[in-house]
Amino acid sequence: MIDLKKLKEQLTPEDIIELVTYLGADRYNQRKGCIMFPTICHNIDSEEASLKLYYYENSQLFKCYTGCPEESFDIYALFEKRFKLLKKNYDYYKDIVLIIAKNKKITELDNQSFNNKYESDFSQYNSPNIVLNIPAISKRVLKVFNFYPTVEWLNDGISEEAMKEYNILYSIDRNSIIIPHFNENNELIGIRGRNLNDDDIRYGKYTPVQIEGIIYSHPLTYNLYGLNNVKENIERYRMAIIAESEKACMQYYTMFGKDKNICCAACGSNIHYYQIELLLRHNVDKILIAFDKEGENWEEQQKYFKKLENFCLKYRNKVEMGFIWDSQNLLKLKDSPFDKGKDIFLKLYKGAVWY
Repeated sequence: MIDLKKLKEQLTPEDIIELVTYLGADRYNQRKGCIMFPTICHNIDSEEASLKLYYYENSQLFKCYTGCPEESFDIYALFEKRFKLLKKNYDYYKDIVLIIAKNKKITELDNQSFNNKYESDFSQYNSPNIVLNIPAISKRVLKVFNFYPTVEWLNDGISEEAMKEYNILYSIDRNSIIIPHFNENNELIGIRGRNLNDDDIRYGKYTPVQIEGIIYSHPLTYNLYGLNNVKENIERYRMAIIAESEKACMQYYTMFGKDKNICCAACGSNIHYYQIELLLRHNVDKILIAFDKEGENWEEQQKYFKKLENFCLKYRNKVEMGFIWDSQNLLKLKDSPFDKGKDIFLKLYKGAVWY
């Protein structure tokens, strides 16, 4: 019987190109460590899609930079997205694995192979209890950058001390803020850049950093930014705050100081079960979601409220959950709860919704 995880690990970049082409992609661009496809994950017609579906070879994960809410997903999830988009009645686990296995010239898989045991194995693969080992990167790669406290972040309420605490650097060539990502054991696992040039921002404010042809991306959903800095405080206060961006962690540090900092970041507007598990390892009793303000009208605001509420309902059997909700209209659209300073954040905190 073929192990799903091992099957995925066997896939070469050439296999990925063949499989994504099978799914309907009509073109691709390839760089060292990265392949760019049309966003067929949410566009039926490949010709109308932009080349913003990135496949990162080191993590074997896709990242859509336009229309998909997930931070990253694997080849199995891309098949599922495509099947649903085309409204094809595939037997999900069976057809995906058969197609991929056939592509790898694995012939021992056939329809008779998919017994109850295999279906159980597939469910286990999709279980939230997945354990992912993200390879560590040598910290020496950061030496190509310098420390420089940019005006943009100083004006956003981030102190120079906070930038040093989080190892924030600057790329002169790119005019980009360099944000190293560490796991809870303080190992470097990825490097992101905050683009400052308008031309670069068109491709996303935050993008993985490329050094000498290597793209230092990592699956954001399987880590919490800043946890390595605050895990002792989280254990002491038995509470954690999950913000949306890296910047929020440094704003919180600036407002409350190193010893009271309990803020980490999901680096996106979704929370993965794995991230909750990371916090549970540090004995949290309460988790507060402090995401950016969304919703241009009442209907969109209610939809966003429901989204945050669902996060809480999903995990409240494990830990007390809550979220910041701007019922007093203290923030502007797209503001984080930390953008207006300490006093506004404390008002928002007092009005948090708990489950």
